[in-house]
Amino acid sequence: MHEALQTAPALDGSAGFPRAWWAHLGRCGMLGLGFSVDGRPRAADAVQVSALAGQITHATGSLGLGMAWMMQQMLGRYVLGPLVQQGASGVSGALLTQLLASMAAGECLLALAISEPGVGAQPKHLRTRAVQPSGPAGDGGWVLDGHKAFISNGPAADAIIVLAVSAEHEGRKRFDAFLLDAQTPGLSRQANARVQGLAPLGHCDLLLQACRVPASRRIGPPGQAFETIARPVRAVEDALLLGPLLGAMQCELEALARALGMAAATSGDTSVSNTAATDAVRELGALQLEWQALHAVRDAVARQLETQGYEEALAYSTVGARRLLERWQTAYERACEAASQAVSLAPLFAENSAQAGAAPLSLARDLRLVLGIARGVAQSRQRQTGQQLLHSISS
Repeated sequence: MHEALQTAPALDGSAGFPRAWWAHLGRCGMLGLGFSVDGRPRAADAVQVSALAGQITHATGSLGLGMAWMMQQMLGRYVLGPLVQQGASGVSGALLTQLLASMAAGECLLALAISEPGVGAQPKHLRTRAVQPSGPAGDGGWVLDGHKAFISNGPAADAIIVLAVSAEHEGRKRFDAFLLDAQTPGLSRQANARVQGLAPLGHCDLLLQACRVPASRRIGPPGQAFETIARPVRAVEDALLLGPLLGAMQCELEALARALGMAAATSGDTSVSNTAATDAVRELGALQLEWQALHAVRDAVARQLETQGYEEALAYSTVGARRLLERWQTAYERACEAASQAVSLAPLFAENSAQAGAAPLSLARDLRLVLGIARGVAQSRQRQTGQQLLHSISS
């Protein structure tokens, strides 16, 4: 991966998703590491996928790119892979196998659309519908109508898996998943001003107006898409995200170290001996040691995913790990503020990374954006854990 990143074309943040850069990774065999292509064994397990996503983030200074790579591995292994292994029949099985090969080659970017405006991914509130027309117009296919939101990698996606309500039984909604080409008539993408950042990954909304989908594009067991896709993906994504988050934090650490070093050189005090600057260096070291320790947490969570799957226990592990990363980011931001009062750091931080030695301010915003995802769910699990502890003590 290091060699592939070193030889990749230069990134151009103004040109949207870097297709040439992505295709280069595909030619180097770096895009299909986390899932099986044509029945061949996976090259990387969950621990390695998380670490490699962090390596991409660090090398590019882009949390969005690290997450884009991670999400393709996640969708390939945990969404498409099981369907192929279960022997998806007919055109659908061949279609999924071809899709995996295209993803590994860098020819296709895949996105997943579950959430909807105002309701998130809560199944009882999702409204996007899939119906099978009857009569002369019915050919076994489906028609989709609805509005999806917060679709990661949506702006650049070539294909999108859409979850839609396909039936109701005893008051419970049943969901199916459909694989749509981005150019499907009736499908349109819409920018969402509420989600800014994570370029070039990006987010968008998806509008579906009478989208006709062939029967072969319905994927997975009928009526079970929420149980087999939506629930696992949330837990898997939370676990694997620790890798790119730590990669972004490494960029922040190195930027602060460069800033302190350059400030000392500019002032002629290369030993950084004044009291305030010494405190800043000590805090830098503390952050570095904590960052190193967090790698053990990253690997433990990914190993739990690899060995135990996406059980309920994994969700609680990711909440605890995310809280540790939030505390680290808060400590880092405070350290930067304190250091800026000791030495002049302002010129060394910029809105983009074009300036030599600079760290993009957008990186901290992207970190905060990702750390804030599903905060309500995390707080609910924290409360449940606290109640369980109180109950165990009192009993």
